[in-house]
Amino acid sequence: QPSSSTQATIDSGGDNLPTQPLFICPSLRLKVHQLKHKKEASSDNLFPLNTSPHFPSSDQQVQYLLDSESHGVICKLPVVPLFWCNNKESDNDDGEFYCGACYGSKHGTNYYFCLTCGKQFHKECVESPFEINHPSYPFQSLQLYCPPLSLLFCNCCETNFLQMFYQCPTYNLTMHPVCAMKPIPFVIDHLKRHQHSLTFFPRQCFLPCNVCGLIKDRIPTYVCLRCVFIVHRDCIYFPRVIRISRHHHRISLTSYLPPGKWSCGVCRQNVDNKYGAYSCSKCNNYFVHTRCALRGDVWDGEDLEGVPEEPEIIVEPFETIADGIILHFSHGHYLKLKTFKVYDENKLCQGCVLPVYEGSYYSCTDECDFILHEACANAPRKKHHALHPHPLTLKVVTNEYGDLNNKGYFYCNACERDSCGFVYESSVEDQDFRLDLQCALVTEPFEYQGHKHPLFLALKPKVERAAKCHICGKKDRHCRKLNCIECDFIICFKCATLPYKARYKHDKHLLTFCKVEEASDHSGWCEVCERKIIYSQKGGFYACNDYCCTTLHVHCLLGKHPYMKSGHTIITQEKAFHTLALTDLHRKRLSASGGSISKHDSVETMKDPRNQRAYFSIEYLLHIITISPVKRIQLIAFATTAPNITELPAIWI
Repeated sequence: QPSSSTQATIDSGGDNLPTQPLFICPSLRLKVHQLKHKKEASSDNLFPLNTSPHFPSSDQQVQYLLDSESHGVICKLPVVPLFWCNNKESDNDDGEFYCGACYGSKHGTNYYFCLTCGKQFHKECVESPFEINHPSYPFQSLQLYCPPLSLLFCNCCETNFLQMFYQCPTYNLTMHPVCAMKPIPFVIDHLKRHQHSLTFFPRQCFLPCNVCGLIKDRIPTYVCLRCVFIVHRDCIYFPRVIRISRHHHRISLTSYLPPGKWSCGVCRQNVDNKYGAYSCSKCNNYFVHTRCALRGDVWDGEDLEGVPEEPEIIVEPFETIADGIILHFSHGHYLKLKTFKVYDENKLCQGCVLPVYEGSYYSCTDECDFILHEACANAPRKKHHALHPHPLTLKVVTNEYGDLNNKGYFYCNACERDSCGFVYESSVEDQDFRLDLQCALVTEPFEYQGHKHPLFLALKPKVERAAKCHICGKKDRHCRKLNCIECDFIICFKCATLPYKARYKHDKHLLTFCKVEEASDHSGWCEVCERKIIYSQKGGFYACNDYCCTTLHVHCLLGKHPYMKSGHTIITQEKAFHTLALTDLHRKRLSASGGSISKHDSVETMKDPRNQRAYFSIEYLLHIITISPVKRIQLIAFATTAPNITELPAIWI
C-alpha cells in the first residue's frame, strides 16, 4: 500500500515528485583520482577512490576540471540512465557492451550513458560509494579503490576487469562493483534444488556446500535448518542434465553417490560421496565434480533437462570400393591400401603432413602423389574432443581455406603450430577453435611412449597456463598440456604430438625420440647442422638405438614448420606466399656459411615482379633472395630484431 505522502503526491498530479539523484561521469571521477595521486602513483600503490559520485560535486578538484580547458574532453553533464528490456537481465552475450569505467562486459540490469564521451557504464560503476557493507561480511566494510591500469580478478564472479574494485584487506577480498553492490535475497525458494525455503547465512566461511562440496567464503551461502542443507547461491541454479567434452554420454546432477572411492572425470581428483556430483546413468563408475563439469572449456552451456536425446548421425570418411580400396571424401581418385617398405622423405601424408615411417597407408591409384596414413584416412568426419565442448568437423585445407586476411593454412589451438593438413574445426558459429590431426588423435587416457604412466587433461586452467613442460622446458600459457596423476610429469601438446619414432634417409633404422637429459658426452653430433647434441637447446633429439650413432635435433629432422606442405600457397596479412622446401644443397651451403636451416623447413616466398625479389621467413629470421639477370640466386639473411643487418656469404645456385 502506498504511504499517505506518496498518495498525496499522486493526487496532486505529480508536481511534487522527488527528483532522482544525478551522478557524474565515471570518466571524470577517474580523471580526478589520477590527478590527485599523480605524483605518488606506481604499480604497487593503491589509493581509495574517495571522490563522490553525485552531481553536482563539491569536490574542489572536480570543480577545477569542470572549469578547465587544458585537460582534454571533460564530461561536464550528468550521465543519463539506460534500461535493457524493461529492466530485465540482458541477453546480449555477443560482447558488444563494455563498461567505460571497469572495461568489463559483465551484464547487469541497469546502465548509464554519458552524452559527452559517448560511453556506457554499469549502474554500479556509476553510483559506487566510497564504502559499503556487504551482507556476506557484516563486520567489515568494503572500500572502493582505483589502482594504476592493471588487470583485476573478482573473487566472486571470477572474471577480469580494470580500474575500479571494492576490497576488504581483512578477508583478502576483491570484488567487482556489480558483484559488491548486487542485492542478496534473504530467502530463496527453488523447488528443483530443495523442497524447503533456503535462508541466507552470512557466516559461511566454514560450511562446505552440499552440492559442490567446497567451502567458498566469497559466495553467498544459504541453508535449510530443517534439513541441515547448505548450498552456495550459484549452486542452487546448477543445471540438472548436461553434456561435457570429457564424456560421450549425458551426465546428470545427483545429490548422493554410492559408497566407494571415486575420481573426477575431469580433474582426476577424489570425489567425496557425501556431496553432490554429476554422474552418468549409462556408465556405473563415472562421476564429475560439479564445478569441474561446468567449466567453460568443458561444458557447452546448455541445460538438456527435458530435451530428448537424439542418436548421433555418423558420417563415414570414405566409401569402401573393394577390399583395400576406398574413395576418401578429401580426394577424387580411388586410394589403395599399401604396406610400408622403403622410406621416401618426399611422400607426405596429406592429412597430418608427416612422412610415412612404418605401417600401412593409402596411396592414390591414379599415379598422383596423394597419400594418407591409415589412421588419418580413418579420422571421423565429426568428433567430440576433450579440448572443446562443441562437436568438431573435419575439413580439408585448400588454398582458399580461411578468411580474407589468412588463407591456405590454420593455427592449431592445442600445439600452436601452423598447418596445411586436415583440420578439425568447431561447428558452432563464432567459435574460432581448430585442431590439427595429430592433436585431434590425442584422447584420455593418453599413452605417451616416453612415459610409463597414462596422461590426462587434468590440470585446472590457471595451473595449466603456469605449468612448465618437462620436455621443452617452456611455460607457454596457450599451449595445452597433459599431466600424469601418479607423478608430476607434464608435457605440452607440441612435444606430445611429435613422432616418437621417425626415419632419416641415411639410416635404415627407426630413430627414437630422446629427452635432452638423456644426452651425454658420448652423444654424437647432429647429422644435419653438425653441432653437438649435448649443447643443444631443450626439446629433445632423435637417436638411433641400433649402434649406428645417428643423432639429429628435432627441428633438423622434422623442420621448424613440420605441418606446412611444400608447394602450397598461403595468404597471411593480405600478402601471398608460396611454401617451398629447402634442398640438401641449400642446407649444406647455408650451414657452411653459419646458418642453420633444415632441409625440411618450409620457406615462405613472396614474389615481387618489379624488382624480381622473393621474401621468405623462417622463425625469427627474414631472408631475402635476389634473382640476378642470369637466374643465379644470392641469399642474404638478417635478424628482424637486430640493430644492424649481418650479411651472410653469397650462395650461388
